[in-house]
Amino acid sequence: MSYYVGNGVYEYLSRCPKRDSFYWTSGNLWLLVYGNTYDEPKVLTIASEEKLEAAETEAEKKAAQMVVKIAGNTGIPVNFVRFDPAAPIERVRYCERGMKSTSVISSEELKNRFARYGLIMNQLPAQKSINDKSSSPYHVWQRLNMGSSVVVSDIDLLRLENHEPEEIIELKRSFIPLDRWRPYEKDYNNFRLLSALAQKRGLGFYIVYNYRKKTPFFDDVSYLKIFQFDHRRETECSLLGYREIDKFAEHKLTKW
Repeated sequence: MSYYVGNGVYEYLSRCPKRDSFYWTSGNLWLLVYGNTYDEPKVLTIASEEKLEAAETEAEKKAAQMVVKIAGNTGIPVNFVRFDPAAPIERVRYCERGMKSTSVISSEELKNRFARYGLIMNQLPAQKSINDKSSSPYHVWQRLNMGSSVVVSDIDLLRLENHEPEEIIELKRSFIPLDRWRPYEKDYNNFRLLSALAQKRGLGFYIVYNYRKKTPFFDDVSYLKIFQFDHRRETECSLLGYREIDKFAEHKLTKW
């Protein structure tokens, strides 16, 4: 099954001259960061929807290389979870940094592995539903098993410099006009988690919003609204301004 139905920012970046300055996952692959109730990042996870017995894909290899770069010298562990696209999560193929190969483990053992990273799980409803681009069997398992005490965020987009992460960028879009939209406070736990990851790694963290037009239906990415988010500041979220998408692609937000 494919979960992405199109994203105007990705589509623009995929064909622009600065394509190699960005990295994102698409289709049936996700980069996730898990944190505790204090929004502290505890583990970086590659989640992949493939048959358990299939050979490692090129996309998985590239994601593994990138997630190790994101972790850098932060001490945050990295793991890999592959789940079957056609079945509820009962078994997964698993690996973590330091292991020489993957192995198939049970759903219960997967919970135990995450618990070892310091994630305390409960049976209460998850704090925030996974967005509509990623309602996979794994994300259903995650909501059912991790509960409200675990914060999890997708890493939407990375800006690179010399093939190394430079900025973590959260992408948002809706039918609200640019001048009226602001990040929702209900999402702040997720933003704080991404901000904490960025701070540990010495990266910038930004929220980039585009307007989605209803008639005709399309992502209007000609202008983007950009916020800086820093969980260490009294005012965590601040508006940087607006950029045409070609200028966004060409120039780092850290040089605003």
